Amino acid sequence: MLIWRNPPAQLQLQPTELHLWLAELPRQNIALVHQLRQILSLDEQARADRFYFEKDRLRFTLARGGLRLILSRYLSQPAAALQFRYGAYQKPALADPAEPLCFNLAHSGELALYAVAWNREVGVDLEQIRADCDCEGIASRFFSAQEQQELAQLSPELRIQGFFNGWTRKEATLKAMGQGLSLPLDQLEVSLTEEAQLRRIGWQPDQISQWGLSNLQVETGYAAAVAAAGQDWQITGWQMDWAI
Repeated sequence: MLIWRNPPAQLQLQPTELHLWLAELPRQNIALVHQLRQILSLDEQARADRFYFEKDRLRFTLARGGLRLILSRYLSQPAAALQFRYGAYQKPALADPAEPLCFNLAHSGELALYAVAWNREVGVDLEQIRADCDCEGIASRFFSAQEQQELAQLSPELRIQGFFNGWTRKEATLKAMGQGLSLPLDQLEVSLTEEAQLRRIGWQPDQISQWGLSNLQVETGYAAAVAAAGQDWQITGWQMDWAI
């Protein structure tokens, strides 16, 4: 089981490591939100302002500000000075191609999850589990026939968890690949039970060996997963301390 520890003052990220950061989003801390907004770029501030509900504006500001704080620790640069570029499917990356630091983030409910690696594409997904989710209906549209069968075989008390396991594993893998939804979700096949497995990527079975996938235990009521290029990596988990 992954243990989320307090980060040291000096971070060391090895080539075979993935650093994952788990953050609670303290929306009630308005002073922190204001500080983080100041380090966002103008386009990030504009994106935050486009959210209709204040809670969503606050979550976005905290999540993106947290990303900048984390990356600045690895790059030894001011958080406000970081510049991003976006791929064809809006996956963020550092604007300076000379920096081999790869990252990804996801946020849901009151949590955010970040992944950082050297020169290794990575993707994470995090979802708050909702008991009122129409799991079977969504699965009929986005899960493969094999996944739908596996979901139906789960007991009712495990079915919701199984659905969110599958959804986060699919999203994390697509984000790592940088393909967005260009690959239909039903063509990316994963396991739904506790052990995360990548079973099929489209019609190219040789791609499976190019990616690794892992289930993540975060907090009760959430499902999460991380995917990354290669299978020679190990995970270290840090708890976000919001130090500015």
